[in-house]
Amino acid sequence: MKHGNPAPRGLTTFARHGLMAATLALFGHGASAGEFNIGTGVYDITGPVAETGLFGYVAQQEADGLHMRLRARAFIIQSPTSGKRVVYVNADLGAMFQSIKLEVVKKLKAKYGNLYDHSNVMLAATHTHSGNAGLSHYTLYTLASADKSLFGYSSQAYNAAVNGIVAAIDRAHQNLGPGSIELTQGELLGATRNRSALAYQTNPEANQSAYDTNKTMTQLKFRKDNGQEVGLLNWFSIHPTALSMLQTKISSDSKGYAESFFERSKASDYNARETFVAAFSNSDEGDVVSSQGNAHSAPGFEGSPDEYTNVEVDGSRQLQRAKELYAQSGQRLYDRIDYRHQWTAMNGLTVRPEFTKTSAKTLCTAARGYSMAAGGENGPGTIPGMYEGMTNENTNLATAAELFLTSPLAGAILFTFNVVTLGADDSCQWPKPNMLATGALDWVPEVLPHQVMVVGPLAIIGVPYEVTTMSGRRIRAQVLQQLAGQGVTTAVIAGLSNSYSGYLATHEEFQLQHYEGASTEYGPYASAAVEQITHDLSAALASGTTLADTGTPPDKSNEIRLERPGVVFDDKPLFQSFGQVLTQPNGSYARGSTAVVTFRAGHPKNNLRTQDTFLKVERLNGSTWETVANDWDFETTYTWRREGIANSRVDVEWRIPANAQPGTYRIRHFGHWKSGWTGAISAYSGTSRTFQVN
Repeated sequence: MKHGNPAPRGLTTFARHGLMAATLALFGHGASAGEFNIGTGVYDITGPVAETGLFGYVAQQEADGLHMRLRARAFIIQSPTSGKRVVYVNADLGAMFQSIKLEVVKKLKAKYGNLYDHSNVMLAATHTHSGNAGLSHYTLYTLASADKSLFGYSSQAYNAAVNGIVAAIDRAHQNLGPGSIELTQGELLGATRNRSALAYQTNPEANQSAYDTNKTMTQLKFRKDNGQEVGLLNWFSIHPTALSMLQTKISSDSKGYAESFFERSKASDYNARETFVAAFSNSDEGDVVSSQGNAHSAPGFEGSPDEYTNVEVDGSRQLQRAKELYAQSGQRLYDRIDYRHQWTAMNGLTVRPEFTKTSAKTLCTAARGYSMAAGGENGPGTIPGMYEGMTNENTNLATAAELFLTSPLAGAILFTFNVVTLGADDSCQWPKPNMLATGALDWVPEVLPHQVMVVGPLAIIGVPYEVTTMSGRRIRAQVLQQLAGQGVTTAVIAGLSNSYSGYLATHEEFQLQHYEGASTEYGPYASAAVEQITHDLSAALASGTTLADTGTPPDKSNEIRLERPGVVFDDKPLFQSFGQVLTQPNGSYARGSTAVVTFRAGHPKNNLRTQDTFLKVERLNGSTWETVANDWDFETTYTWRREGIANSRVDVEWRIPANAQPGTYRIRHFGHWKSGWTGAISAYSGTSRTFQVN
């Protein structure tokens, strides 16, 4: 019998709850049962799309346009019996920085009182490497966000992310209504590989699993009692790096591809308060990369030379498996909701022997090792002489320091501080030679959030790291062991949640000092510490007790930060107008080819066009123009170019799908320009001539 099966028609809500509770009691779950109240919501979080940084590669990428918009997708689940509720948000961002979590919860409290707080709100990032940068209030991630101007912070991007996440949650809150949730799982093979296989093999249990990455896709299906399907929430471990470090468009990458096309199949309307929401979250992806690679991956990891082909391959693999799971009848989740959260002071935390497998150990002051600058095996860094596996025993630190000083990251540090302070040797971090003393310099958060949410038989583990495959297995095992008596049979890692603190490699992996180990901030026992923390959170859930915070995260929102100067004014050549078409499309195109139109434009920072679009592709249907593509669609690209001091032009590209309907089309552009005389910002638009698609 499946828990939570619908009661016979005609029963009152109260009677249904009583019947389900009695049924569950027979199966030992004890918790009252009944239909959930569920709500979903989606909202635009795209920041500036030109003259701003991209986060992920630390390659000083500077955005010059938009490929696919970034969105926050929110899910609220409430128990009708206990009244408890949880919020899960999946955001198309490179990382979920602590600055965002603190501000989102602050805004939720101002709006809803104590209904939502850190304990029952989990914010996760997809980890696209082509999302907006400049979102963190901590120095290391601001430096890593720097574009060619070397400025890293962007209040415009930060506010877009915060406000959009709050708006998505608000929509989900307004959409709450009786419904059910089904859980399905299945393997997705052939899509991923372990980029750090040598480090993985150092784990004593490495050969006990069939695969060296987590191949399991875990998925929830949300349906209202009126039959309306309102959402899908999916977790799968993969680095969304189908777009390379040389591309310069804001994009949600492969996760966004899967989200967009699943929502397209459900006719989702992003401007409707309630619509179908498909969220493709990440999991324990620390050492997991696509088997496809990207256009500039290292030898042995190569993908197609076409950036968008790689997105399509990675995205469609996840999309297809998600559709297969969605079509299956899943395990109906029963009515139990609970959660535990802890702000944990990491520096100096004592890790108990049961987790270290030796004596009690103390976590180190945060630091990054030299192998971080070498990059991963699939995408090595650009600093000659830097390599994975740089340890205290095999590294000439003086030479390594000289090499690092030539890197873009060092250049950004020099730009900001006029000096690069390299990390002093720390025996606690052995065998990691410290390159950056991130903890001593207060460049990274030292008090981190850890969280476990339970919905029926599912535990969602929110951790602020890029968790390696083996770290993920060990953490899930701890949670399942503690919650088995509560009926919890499935646990999933929600990686990059609530904050960001680099990687989480196991003790064994740390010894090799590959990229993941060098980027594990708190030393060789950091993964064991997170096992301990999540064990204690789960034990508190099982016993119905609380777990006290061991630290308080500082609020850095009022600190002064350097930003790249904004738009002073927009100009145009004499006798031209904003929105004017400079290059018209051809008269006709075959399906599979690309149409490009160039417009005289203003700077896209003048107006982010949130919940709107910079472009439209329209098809003539009788006497009506119908929109067939917007700037969030995979098939379009918006490219902005500066000319001289203040002139701009925009290319709108439409890669015509093979299944496009033949007919008459046109391309439109929408933007805003800023007056140099008054500072006023005004809207404009432009429309191409018509063309045929054959």
